[in-house]
Amino acid sequence: MGTALRIDVDGADVVLPWPGDDAGRRQVVRTAVGGPADAAVYHRRTQFHVHGKGQAERLAMNLPAWVLASVWRRMEITYGFYGPVVVTGPQLGALDEAMAAEVRAVCTAVAEVREEWVTRQPAGEWQARAELLAAARHRVAALA
Repeated sequence: MGTALRIDVDGADVVLPWPGDDAGRRQVVRTAVGGPADAAVYHRRTQFHVHGKGQAERLAMNLPAWVLASVWRRMEITYGFYGPVVVTGPQLGALDEAMAAEVRAVCTAVAEVREEWVTRQPAGEWQARAELLAAARHRVAALA
């Protein structure tokens, strides 16, 4: 058993039940992302599962997932993620607690920055991305 986390486009992180068999895990991922899922690796101890046609189906961009992938890759990812994203351990394994803590920390950092933007707009898109990434990196570094 174990867990996986779903990152919603609003930044909420939801714990998913994680079955013991691969078929059950694939079904949980498919249900959580709302359709066929593509897998990608942004950290060696995790795997992202994203909607395979999220952008084509005009799902909302998942900013917290983009920030998380960018932080883990130590560079700005040049594309977005659309719709809910599921984060698991490698090869559909359970997500370990340290990595789950990083996912939650980044989601919290993104939510706090977005809340600040209600009263203080960023100077531009480049500055907004930089602010999000800096806040997330700070949160992840604080876990160490």
